[in-house]
Amino acid sequence: MNPEILKERQNASFDVQKLICILDGGPEKTKRKREIVSLVLNDPDFDEVDPNFLSRSERYDQTVRKSAQMISKLRGIVDPEEIYIYSIELCNQFGTLGPQYVMVLPTLYSQCDQEQSKKWLPLARSFKVMGTYAQTELGHGTHLRGLETTATYDPATQEFVLNSPTVTSIKWWPGALGKTSNHAIVLAQLYTHGHCHGLHAFIVQLRHMDTHEPLPGILVGDIGPKFGFCEVDNGFLKLDNVRIPRENMLMKYAKNHV
Repeated sequence: MNPEILKERQNASFDVQKLICILDGGPEKTKRKREIVSLVLNDPDFDEVDPNFLSRSERYDQTVRKSAQMISKLRGIVDPEEIYIYSIELCNQFGTLGPQYVMVLPTLYSQCDQEQSKKWLPLARSFKVMGTYAQTELGHGTHLRGLETTATYDPATQEFVLNSPTVTSIKWWPGALGKTSNHAIVLAQLYTHGHCHGLHAFIVQLRHMDTHEPLPGILVGDIGPKFGFCEVDNGFLKLDNVRIPRENMLMKYAKNHV
């Protein structure tokens, strides 16, 4: 530890360790967190070049390599919170697996119905499905009701047809979208029988599972260099008449609309 930081901590008017335990949720969680951090710091497989001396492309490659190694080393850790700690310590930032742990898996857990959970959760937990959470658009971020991506139900085929009808409706910024993900949870305005029912979540396959090439109607890529999150391939996504099965709409709370 930097001696100046240590000095300042020792001069604190409160018990630093006690505060750490409170923030972590208790002494046992602090102890476990330190054990996980130690696993990462003492693992020779993760002893690589300081990312600050690498190019953006090299930083991404390094993070992908670390993430792949991490998956094989996490077989004995099943708690999502502990996996999150491991990932953050390993990649300094969310890395390429961040959206999978922080957004995709929690969304699947909370919004899949029973049948969808049986299908999608094993695929996501085993990383066969590598996902991102595609909400933010070029023209809209936190103004959710203003999102423009559409999902129109076709009763003849029992499919949803997803479109990016405007330039501002192009999904913009989702992490792991640019290169890594083969699926996305896409937030879109649901239309049935000419009526809009507001935002709903849809599971959309973006890339071929074997070749990783974008599927028909999918225009996807990396948004380029950024001031931060250099390891993450934040991306863009344009949808052109992309059809998905009816059961790909997350339906725990939304069946009545279709």
